[in-house]
Amino acid sequence: MRKILGTGVLALCGFLFQAMPASAQTVALHATLIGSEEVPIVLTGAVGTVNINVDTVSLELTVDMRVFNLPTGSTASHIHVGPPGIGGPVVIDFPIARGITGDTTLNFRLHEGPAFHPRPEIGIITWADAVQAIVGGNSYVNVHTSGNGGGEIRGRLTE
Repeated sequence: MRKILGTGVLALCGFLFQAMPASAQTVALHATLIGSEEVPIVLTGAVGTVNINVDTVSLELTVDMRVFNLPTGSTASHIHVGPPGIGGPVVIDFPIARGITGDTTLNFRLHEGPAFHPRPEIGIITWADAVQAIVGGNSYVNVHTSGNGGGEIRGRLTE
């Protein structure tokens, strides 16, 4: 009887574990980068896309960014925190090489380290604070160039 009961309990546990949804550990964000999203608006033929998977447990960002038709050399790329239509402070730097024109693809991972810029004035003191702001929909990505130092293309990160 114990053997039958034990087998039944194991089978029930296995069924329950299969039926339980996995907890959300990754949040997928994306943005289309265009000049008309910059503040002020930039008239440019450059465009781009960025997909960021945020692991909310390990607090790691996996980034896939594609940029096309940069008219002048790249100088920087970042995640900024701020509402739509307003320039916000840089919180995370992307490892884009300087001087890239035309098309480029970047694939990289980010975690707490030198790419992070704390911004206590807006409540971002830790890397976890930055990740929370990004997942919360309060951030955007942009690419800066020598022709448009304030930003050539920009896009809001959304799910």
